[in-house]
Amino acid sequence: MTRTDWRRAAVYAQVDPELFYPVDETPRSPAIAAALRVCAGCPVRAVCLADALASEDPARRWGVIGGTTPAQRTLLFAAARPSGADGGAVAA
Repeated sequence: MTRTDWRRAAVYAQVDPELFYPVDETPRSPAIAAALRVCAGCPVRAVCLADALASEDPARRWGVIGGTTPAQRTLLFAAARPSGADGGAVAA
């Protein structure tokens, strides 16, 4: 499977994409809950999330991807960084 082949099996391809980008991103909003329900039944949810964590611009996280909210992906991204990561600073 290539890097993007998984997208053909994704449930999101069968529903309105706007569902995953609600205006109200409050964690308990009905719109977020609806998107998370769709993701919960998706057979490629894990690879979708991995792709987002590998390629998403952290400054522009938005929408439900891989069964996670932007806030959840921020936490996952931070947890995956090696300890002692300094944000790219270079020692002089």
